[in-house]
Amino acid sequence: MEIVRLALGTLLLAASAVVAVQLWNGRWQFLIARPMQTKKGVFFPEGTRKAGQRVSWAMVAFAAAMATQVSFGMAEMSGDATLAQIAFVLNLVALAAWCAFVLWAVLAHGKSHGRPYFGDGFVRLPVTLLVGCVVLTASSYLFS
Repeated sequence: MEIVRLALGTLLLAASAVVAVQLWNGRWQFLIARPMQTKKGVFFPEGTRKAGQRVSWAMVAFAAAMATQVSFGMAEMSGDATLAQIAFVLNLVALAAWCAFVLWAVLAHGKSHGRPYFGDGFVRLPVTLLVGCVVLTASSYLFS
C-alpha cells in the first residue's frame, strides 16, 4: 500500500507541475476560461493569460503541498518523528501558500470588476481551483 501511496503522490506532483508550466506558457487556457468562437477563429477572453499565470503560481504551491504531504506520510510510515515534524510544518506553510495564491488568483481576477466576477467564460477558473482543493483534501486523507 505504501508503494501505491508514493506512486499516486508522485503522479499528482508531476501532473501539477505540468499544469503549472502549461498555464504559465499560455497553453491549456481552456482550464480557466471558455474559448469564444468568432468568424476569425477561436479566442480566449481578455485577461486569460494573466489569470493563467496566477493559477500557475497556485499550482506551484499545490505541488509544494503535495510534496510535503507525501514526505509527511512517508516519514510517519518509516517512524522518523523528527522528519515527520519537519514535513508537517512545511506542509502547513505550503497549504497557507496555496490558500494565499488561490485568494490572489480569485481577487486579482475580480479586481477589474470590483468584485469576484466569473462571467464572460471565466466560470472554469473557480472550478479549476476548487478541483485542486478537493484533490489536496483527498490526498491529505490518503497520506495521514
